[in-house]
Amino acid sequence: MRKIALVDINNFYVSCERVFRPDLWNKPVVVLSNNDGCAIARSNEAKNLGIKMGEPYFKFKEIAQKFDIAIFSSNYTLYQDFSNRIMALLRSQVAIMEVYSIDEAFLDLTHIPDETLIPFCQHLKKQVRQYLGIPISIGVSLTKTLAKVANHFAKKSEGVFILLDEKEINTFLNRLPVSEIWGIGRNHTKYLLAQGIDTAFKLKQAPPKWVRQKMSVVGERIVTELNGRITYELEEELNSKKMITVSRSFPKDVTSYEELESAICSFIERAMEKLREEKMLAQKVGVFIKTNRFGEGSYYSNFQMATLDVASHYTPSFITAGKKALEDIYKPYLAYKKAGVCLLELSSHEEFQGSFFSSISPKKEQLMLTLDKLNQRYGKKTISYGSVNQSATSITQRQFLSPHYTTNWKDIPKVS
Repeated sequence: MRKIALVDINNFYVSCERVFRPDLWNKPVVVLSNNDGCAIARSNEAKNLGIKMGEPYFKFKEIAQKFDIAIFSSNYTLYQDFSNRIMALLRSQVAIMEVYSIDEAFLDLTHIPDETLIPFCQHLKKQVRQYLGIPISIGVSLTKTLAKVANHFAKKSEGVFILLDEKEINTFLNRLPVSEIWGIGRNHTKYLLAQGIDTAFKLKQAPPKWVRQKMSVVGERIVTELNGRITYELEEELNSKKMITVSRSFPKDVTSYEELESAICSFIERAMEKLREEKMLAQKVGVFIKTNRFGEGSYYSNFQMATLDVASHYTPSFITAGKKALEDIYKPYLAYKKAGVCLLELSSHEEFQGSFFSSISPKKEQLMLTLDKLNQRYGKKTISYGSVNQSATSITQRQFLSPHYTTNWKDIPKVS
C-alpha cells in the first residue's frame, strides 16, 4: 500500500512575512499582487474580516485601515528563498519527493510504518516550524488526489491528517464539496452539481465510462485516484550531480510568447548560477513547457534539448540555445501552466581549465565571476541579462515591500 503525503505551507506568503515580524502573529495580514493590485494571500484573521482572494486593494482599503490590517507588497525573492529552505529540509527526510509548487510538495512515505506515521509527520511539522518559523499542514493518503483531500482536513485539525482506511476515506469524501477536489474546475463543478453530484464521495461512485465521456481522461483519472488507485506518480527530481533543474508553476497561465521566453531565460540564468556555485560546466540545456493538466483545453507538454559545441558555464551561450529550443516546441494559442530548464552533461570545471577544448575565455570567466559576486552582495538579479524581462519589475508599484531579510546583506535584521 502506497502512502503519499502532501505538505502544504499554510498561508505561505503571509507566513513568510510574519517570520521577521512576530508582532503580526494572530493579527490580520494581506499580501498584494504585482503593482499592489489585489489580495493574493490572506491570514485567517483577514479572511474572517471578509477579505476575499483576488479582491482589489482599493475595495478593502477602508476595512484595512479600520481593523489595522498589515498590508505587504509581494516579495517573491523572500518567498522563493523560504521555499527552497523548506524543500531542502523535507528532502533530507525522505527518499522520494516531488516539489509541486512554491508552497507544496508530495512525499512518498510508504517506508514509514503505519504506527509511526503520525509521530513522523508531527516531527516533520515541528522541525519546519522550529528551524524556519513557518507552519505547515500534512495530509497522507493512498494517492495524490486523496492526499490533497487529507490535507484539506489537516488544516481544519491539528495540522496532520491521515486517511488510509477505506471507511474513513468515504466518510470524509462525503464531507468534501465536489468543488474542493483537486483538478475540478468551475465548469465541471457546475455540470456535476446539475447532475446531483455535490460531494467527492458521489463523484467517486460515478461510472468511469460516464466520467470519461463528460470530463475527459483527466476526470477519469481523478475518479480513479479517489478510489485509491494511483494515476499520478510522483515526479522525482533527478540526481543533482547529473543535472541541474530550475522550473516553476505559474500563478496564472501564461499565453504570451514573450512572457514565456522571459521566464525560460530567467530559469537559465538561475541554473547557470547554480552551475557555477558547484564549480561545474554543462554542455546541454533542455527546455520544457506544459499547459494546465486540469484546464479546459487539450493538454500539451513538450521538451527540447540543445547541445553546445563544448562544455561551458557562460550564461549568454545557454540563453541563446534555450531560446532556440523554446521556439522549436512552442505552440501559440495555448495557456502554459509550467515551464523549466535543465542543464545536462555536467563536468567539473577543473577538468577543462587550461584545456584546448575550453570555450571559456579569461574575459568571459571574469565577467561571470563579477556578475555572481555583485548579485550575491546586492541581491539576486541586481544585474541581469537583457533577455530576462526586467521591465515588469522595474515599473512595478510595491509600496509595502518588506526587506529581503534572507538574501541581501543590507537587509539582514539587526539585533540590538
